[in-house]
Amino acid sequence: MKKTLLIATVALVTFTPPAGGAAKDKTTKSCPDDAICVWTKDNYRGKRVVVKSDDVSNKIGNKINNRTSSIKNRFGQTILIYDKRNASGESRCVGGLGKVARLGDSYNFDNRAASSDVPDSPAPCV
Repeated sequence: MKKTLLIATVALVTFTPPAGGAAKDKTTKSCPDDAICVWTKDNYRGKRVVVKSDDVSNKIGNKINNRTSSIKNRFGQTILIYDKRNASGESRCVGGLGKVARLGDSYNFDNRAASSDVPDSPAPCV
């Protein structure tokens, strides 16, 4: 009986996946190709939201409305983030394959993003 209990305990410890493994994926600093990734904290930390749409998207507002503090643009062209839904209101531009570790610094856009757009005819960021 003791051998069976010991084997069962060892198997349970050996084959149990680590707790919190899925949560780690949401806070990773990586961002897939052809996506916009935003994080709730500076320097690509905190909760991450990935927007794969190459059109207007409200996913940022639906997931972490007005809590975006850093962004990576993995599209090869300019994207825009807006402080209102449906790509309206005040906006900020992030160049193709660009990133901003602190949206509060020169962007003055910390905790304001609600929607994004990958325009059909992008202009360079000014």
